Amino acid sequence: MSKLYQNKNKKKIQPPGDDLKPIQIDETIVSGLVNKQRNRLDSSDRMMMLQGLIEQMESLGLIDKNLLDFLDNDNDEDDDDEEEFNFEEFEERVKKILGNNRLKVNPKTLNKYFKYLKENLELPCYLSGSEEFFWEEEYLYGSGKIKEYEELKKTNPSYTDVFVLENFQPKFDEMDGIMVDVKRASDNRKFTLPLAELEVSDENSPNYSLIEDYLVWFLTYS
Repeated sequence: MSKLYQNKNKKKIQPPGDDLKPIQIDETIVSGLVNKQRNRLDSSDRMMMLQGLIEQMESLGLIDKNLLDFLDNDNDEDDDDEEEFNFEEFEERVKKILGNNRLKVNPKTLNKYFKYLKENLELPCYLSGSEEFFWEEEYLYGSGKIKEYEELKKTNPSYTDVFVLENFQPKFDEMDGIMVDVKRASDNRKFTLPLAELEVSDENSPNYSLIEDYLVWFLTYS
């Protein structure tokens, strides 16, 4: 059973709506999630942590306030550069692909998306795991041993790998969605993986938004 099937409800993205109720967050759960993501901080998270440390040092008189002002300005510029995901525009793109307003994932809509991606993805297309694969979680967040993990990575796909898209599997289902054949760039080992567990390695590639839209659609409307 794939990780995609096990975590589909957990990862499902909810479309915006007026009837959504406020969510009360359990601090224990939040703490656990923060701990799980400790090795996958993005640049903005690291900057916030660094800024917090500098503020403490500045309050103790151990650092010049001008440096703190510089970091604040630099962080603001980074925030301005980030593009916010527009859910309405995303839905309009998917409606055009599917040819109607029915966005639910089913054999018919999967087949339409399958044909669209086959016709529009540019090759070569380089992919990586959108997050750790299911088999890796024990080693990244559990009690698995590092040496065993490194050995298993030789014969199993890892989210740290770069894959080359080779082919689309002709058969797919509502559980795992579209399946693709990929080749690992480092050793040419081949795998068949759910496309919804992958993302394009180069964010500047025209393929990036195509795969991202598919992933969001599949996880939201399954």
